[in-house]
Amino acid sequence: MPTPAHETVPPALSPPPPAPQTASLETVEMELSLGQREIDDLHFEAAIRETAESVGGVLLFQMRIEDGDASRWVAAVAIGEDDAREIAVIDLPCGGGSVSVVPASESKLPIASIASAYAGLADCWGKAA
Repeated sequence: MPTPAHETVPPALSPPPPAPQTASLETVEMELSLGQREIDDLHFEAAIRETAESVGGVLLFQMRIEDGDASRWVAAVAIGEDDAREIAVIDLPCGGGSVSVVPASESKLPIASIASAYAGLADCWGKAA
């Protein structure tokens, strides 16, 4: 005998995916500030360093990634200290275009995976000095 429709059990719902980490106010401020500047190849490092310092952060490293016509400047910055520290990745196409500043945990760039490890290493160097 078939089960009446009012007695059927609906399938179990799967839990929602974890909420993406939201960017801190400092990360958003960096992106807005960098987006308003004309940044050329000669001044990329200085622009990133100045902008990071203006929000209480520090430049961890920066490099140019050559990928044919899609070359880009990338950098990692640390904002805040200890448990409140956020590692962010900055991406700027060399030929111009919009800059992006995202938490390293959300970045799809290869340097994002080493940015947090590098920040920990920098902490050790700072304590040893």
